[in-house]
Formats: sequence, C-alpha cells, structure tokens
Amino acid sequence: MDNEVAAFWDDFAAEYYQIQQESQVSIVTDVVAFLQDRRLLPVETVADLGGGSGRYLPPLVQNSQAYTIIDISAQMLQYAQQEAKQHVPDQQIAYQQQSVADFMAQTPQKSYDLIWMALNPAIEANQALLTISEKSRQWCAFLRLTKNEDDLFTPLERYFGIEQQDPNTTPEIIPAVENVLKDAGYQVSQQIFQYQTSEVFDRPFLEAYYEELPTDQLAAYLDQVFATQKTRTSTTTLEYTLLYWHVF
Repeated sequence: MDNEVAAFWDDFAAEYYQIQQESQVSIVTDVVAFLQDRRLLPVETVADLGGGSGRYLPPLVQNSQAYTIIDISAQMLQYAQQEAKQHVPDQQIAYQQQSVADFMAQTPQKSYDLIWMALNPAIEANQALLTISEKSRQWCAFLRLTKNEDDLFTPLERYFGIEQQDPNTTPEIIPAVENVLKDAGYQVSQQIFQYQTSEVFDRPFLEAYYEELPTDQLAAYLDQVFATQKTRTSTTTLEYTLLYWHVF
C-alpha cells in the first residue's frame, strides 16, 4: 500500500509543485506569523510531517535549529531540496522518505518541539493522531483547507447538478480531530485564515468548459450570468483552519 501511495505522489509531484508556485494566497507567511505570535515558533526542533515539496520549508527552517521534512514521496522531497537551495541554501536540513505509519513506528517519543502537519491527507481523526502527538515534547499543529468555493463555477454546477466534492477540501475533519484530541485530554485551539482571489472569464470559455451540458439550457443560464457583459469576474473564497495543541 505504501508503495502505491508513494508512486501516486511521485507522479503528481511536478504538478503539485507548480500549483504551489502559482498560489496567490499568503497562507504560509500568515500561518508562520501566527505561530510566532502564539510562541509556537521559534523552537529548537521541527518535524514537517508530510511536508511534500517544501511549501513551509523556508520559514520553518528559519524558525528552528534543526528541521526535518518527512514525506512518503521521493519526488516531493526532491522539490523540497530545490526550495531549500533557493531560499535557505546554507541551512542544514534532514530529509526523510517515510510514511506516516513508519514515522509513528520508528520515531521515539518526545523527539521534536513542534510537529507541523499541513494538508496531509494521511493524517486522520483517529488513534494515529494521538500517537503522532506523543512524538512531540511541546506542540503539534494541524492545517487543512476547509473551504474552496467560487461565485461563478460553483453556482452553475449546483444548478445543473454536476457539482463534485473537492477531495482537497475537508471541513468535516476539523470537529472530528478536535473531538479525538479533547477526549484524550488535550486543549485544542483554532484559528481560521480566509482569502479571496479573482479571475476574469468570458462566455466562450464557459461554453467550451461545459460543452457536455445541454446547449439550450446552458445558453439560457449564461444569458442570466453575463447579461450584456462580455466577461465575468469569478471570486474564489479559500478558508484554511489551523488546530494547535500543547503536548503534556
């Protein structure tokens, strides 16, 4: 199973890295500033569990004495090394190709001051989260994308009944994680980060994008959307939810 997961992320690594590079939101800067404000950073040691292509690598390296990035994908870690060479070339960094399961099995308790888990689908609201928490001697932090909705494509897809759930958006995991941690005696804090991005589209683009829909019905819908305008601005709302807890 681990080999299949690693192969999937290896294949997706280049596209994933490109998406990160093109991101218009300041979530990395904002989250790190928040962690600094709450005194979770700086620390001596950080484990970036499921760190992928190193989106959080530069600021976490700059806020620690010893930084370790762990990911199941060798290709992702190669991109993380690229990030390190570009932004923090003189810093010592440990790269570990390892699954979350292997991290739990092979890492001694209280090994790190902060365990950082950002958008890692392998981490769920179960006993494993408690085992991961035991690997920290101070803090754990967990970040997920909990909303990704625009005001052009989403209403159209809902109207025609073709809306699909974004697998990267997981609002339901936040209360589930909170419940697991609180049942174990942890005091969990939460912070939400919200962003909006805009992009302009014309009617021919939507006609081509949704060419599988009935032509007459789509035309009638787009008549209402565009009216006399040649273009329409689509505003996307992104919401990230951060959970963090002190380890006792």
